[in-house]
Amino acid sequence: MTQNTTKTHDSLKIKACLPLTILILFWYCRTIAFAAPERDLNLAIAGIAGEVIAKIPKESSEDRIALIPLSATEPDLKTVSRVLTGLLASQLAEAIGESLIDSGNLDWRQYPTDGSLLTPEQVKQYGKSLACRWLITGRIKKLDLVVNLNLFLWDVKTGYLRYVANRQLSPVAALMALYTTTSAVNLQPYFLKWQSLPDAGYFALAIAVSDPDGDGFNEVLVADEKHVKVLKWSGVDLWKHLNLSDAQYDIGGMPILAQSRRVMLAADRDGDDRDEIYIGIPPNLTRRVEWGEDTEITTFAEDSIFLTQGGERLIFGETDSNQLAYRGSLTGCWVWRMGKIHLKHPCPLPVDYHSIATRAIAIDRSTSEVAVVDLEGHLQVYHIDNNTTRLSWQTPPVFGEGIAIGDLNGDGTPEIVGTVKNLPSTLEFSDQFIILEQKGDLYVESWRSPLLDGQIVDMKIADADNDDLTELIICLRSQEGSQIQFYAPTN
Repeated sequence: MTQNTTKTHDSLKIKACLPLTILILFWYCRTIAFAAPERDLNLAIAGIAGEVIAKIPKESSEDRIALIPLSATEPDLKTVSRVLTGLLASQLAEAIGESLIDSGNLDWRQYPTDGSLLTPEQVKQYGKSLACRWLITGRIKKLDLVVNLNLFLWDVKTGYLRYVANRQLSPVAALMALYTTTSAVNLQPYFLKWQSLPDAGYFALAIAVSDPDGDGFNEVLVADEKHVKVLKWSGVDLWKHLNLSDAQYDIGGMPILAQSRRVMLAADRDGDDRDEIYIGIPPNLTRRVEWGEDTEITTFAEDSIFLTQGGERLIFGETDSNQLAYRGSLTGCWVWRMGKIHLKHPCPLPVDYHSIATRAIAIDRSTSEVAVVDLEGHLQVYHIDNNTTRLSWQTPPVFGEGIAIGDLNGDGTPEIVGTVKNLPSTLEFSDQFIILEQKGDLYVESWRSPLLDGQIVDMKIADADNDDLTELIICLRSQEGSQIQFYAPTN
C-alpha cells in the first residue's frame, strides 16, 4: 500500500510541473508591460545573471552549467544577441568560474533557433552532450522601443524549466553602440559576425557559397588540394552536410606548384536548381562537380581556368610558367546564353595579375567591369565591352592576392574588397582586408579590418547563413589549419 501511494505522489508531482511552468511564464509575460527598461546594460546583465544563479540550489554549487547563445528572430537583433551573450558569459564566468562550460561542441542541427522553448527531451539531450547539470538559454525580442530579454534556467536531470528571468533593456541603437573596440570609438561600419574554430590539419585553398543540394538554402563549400566538402549552416554554426559527401575533384599528376592555388565558383548553368561547382587548377584546367543522385565530376575546360563570372560573361585565364600569377594577354571571355556557350572571344588585359573579380553592368549584356590586383599591388578597375578594355581607376600598390566584388552593405552599389598582405617579424602572415565603397566614379576606403590571425586564401560576398543579409566570407589559413569568418555591415 505504501508503495502505491509513493507512485501516486510522484506522478502527481510530475504532472504538476507543466502547469507550474506555464504559470511562471504567464507571470513574467504579464510583468513585461510594467517593467521599466534598464539603461545601464552591464548592471542589467549582472542583475539577471545573479538572479538566475541564485535559483540554483546551494548543494549544486559544484555542478557544471552551460550557456547557450541567445536567440533572436529579428535580423536586426543578431548583433545585439551576440553582444548580450558575450556580456552574459562574462558575468556568469565571473560568478561561477570554471563551472561555466562552453557550448561549442553541442550538436546544433536540431536546436530550435526560432525562439521556442526546449522540450524535456531536448534539455536532457543537450545536457548529456555538454556534460552539464544546468542549462541556461535565452531569447531577445523587440517590444516597441525596448528590447525584452528572457533567460531560462533548465534542470537537466528532470528536463523541466526551473526559473525564468526577464529584463527590458534600452533601445536597440544603444545596445548596438556596445559593439565597438573601446567606449570612446564610434560604431564601426562592419563587424565580425561569426567565425569557426581553426580546423586543425585542414588547409583550405578556396571557398564558395552556393546551393548544391537544391533546397533553397546556401551552403559553404571548401576545397583543399584534392577534395571539396560541403558545410551547412545550422543556425549557429557550420556542420558537415549529412547528405552530400566530399568530392575528389583532382585527376592526379598535378604539378607541385599547382597544389597551392585554387579558384572555386558556383552557378546553376544547366537549370536543374542545383548549383554546379567549378574548380580552377593551375596552369589551365577547370573541373566541374555536381551533386545529385550520384556525384558527377567532369572536366569543364581543358585549356583554361574559370576565374570569375558576371551575369552571362565567364572570364577564363591561365597562369604564367611559375604558376604564381595569371597572364593578362591570355584572358578570355565566354558568353553563356540559353544553357550553352554562345560565344568565345579574347578579352586581354594589359597587365598580369594575382587576382580578378567582375560584375555585370546593366548597359547591355556584353558590358562589365573587371577588378584585378596586378603584380605590383595596384587594385585596378577596367571597363570592358565587346571592343575595348579601358582602365577606369586604380589604387596605390598596397594590395595582395585576394579580391571580391558585391553589394555588401545593401545600398544598391557594389563594394570592392581587397587583401592587404602583412609579414611581421614573426614570419607569420597577419593579413588585413580593405572594403572600398563607390562614390561617384571613384572607390574610397570604407573600413580596414584589424590584423587577422593568418593568410587570406579566398573571399566571397554572399548570404552564407541564410538570414537574407549579405556577408563577406573570409577563408584564413595559418600553421594550425583553416578558419572561416563572416563579416557584415553593422547597420
